[in-house]
Amino acid sequence: MKKIQKELIVTTPSRIHLGFYGINNNYGYTYGSLGLAVNYFHTCVSISKSKRFNTNISKKIIKPILEFIKLKKIPNKFTINILENAPEHVGLGSGSQTTLSIGKALSNFFDLDMTLSDIANIFKRGKRSGIGIATFNKGGFVVDCCKKEGLHPETLFHSKFPSDWRIILLNDNNLRGSFGNKESNFFKKKISNSHNSDLSHIVIRGIIPSIIYKDFSNFSRNVTEFQKITSKLYKEKQTDMFLSPQISKIMKYIKRFDNIGIGQSSWGPISYIFVESPSHAKEMIRVIENKFNVYNNLSYKIVRPSNTGHKIKYT
Repeated sequence: MKKIQKELIVTTPSRIHLGFYGINNNYGYTYGSLGLAVNYFHTCVSISKSKRFNTNISKKIIKPILEFIKLKKIPNKFTINILENAPEHVGLGSGSQTTLSIGKALSNFFDLDMTLSDIANIFKRGKRSGIGIATFNKGGFVVDCCKKEGLHPETLFHSKFPSDWRIILLNDNNLRGSFGNKESNFFKKKISNSHNSDLSHIVIRGIIPSIIYKDFSNFSRNVTEFQKITSKLYKEKQTDMFLSPQISKIMKYIKRFDNIGIGQSSWGPISYIFVESPSHAKEMIRVIENKFNVYNNLSYKIVRPSNTGHKIKYT
């Protein structure tokens, strides 16, 4: 075992989840998803040696940590704390980023040499989508393979996202998306979607090439069409493309503007507007604030893509 450092800090970006393109197992595999790491609401976990086990982490995450300690025969004389994290159940992937950060901190601090797949198994992450694991690892834009039973989805496509493009995130602070048993039960049902082939075509023939060629016009058009179709999967849980009625009204209004891509991250309420430049982002914010300033429950933030994954600092 290497010499234990005084303190180790793991920091990772949030991610937005653009949806599933192969949710039914028509070809022997299920789900298949795409997403992007964003430079917003970082998760930060610290671990240091102490005389006894100390933590500020919630009880629901403590149980797998204690199981982890027992499994790996780690001496429980350390302090592990969450210093920063994204809000839960809004579409930023806080659960995956938090547990992967905790697992990575433990693995590196005690020189356990665990893979991200090992950590994800212990904390039961990556059951359907591999976006959280992949963006934690490398950041950027990710499309994962459809999932093989019993395995985490592998990365099909990974690329740095064009650094000049911006994302406006809209949040309805009064709402939370589905999670836990509600989410699990939803995916246990046979979900009818006659547009699966359309979605995979949009991803392979539209979204991926547009990122490779840095072609924002085609990217924005294809992302919007992808969201329009994939939102139909959730019609049982939301009556529109967006969970938030106020965000839905904003999106319907701004669709009249050229060269933007819109959608909702996962179950929402976080939604996104892709724009081609920082100046375009500021212009869109002005439009939204001037037209919809009565929506006090909403917040807006211009964010950059994050083309790096987690970072580890030793002190």
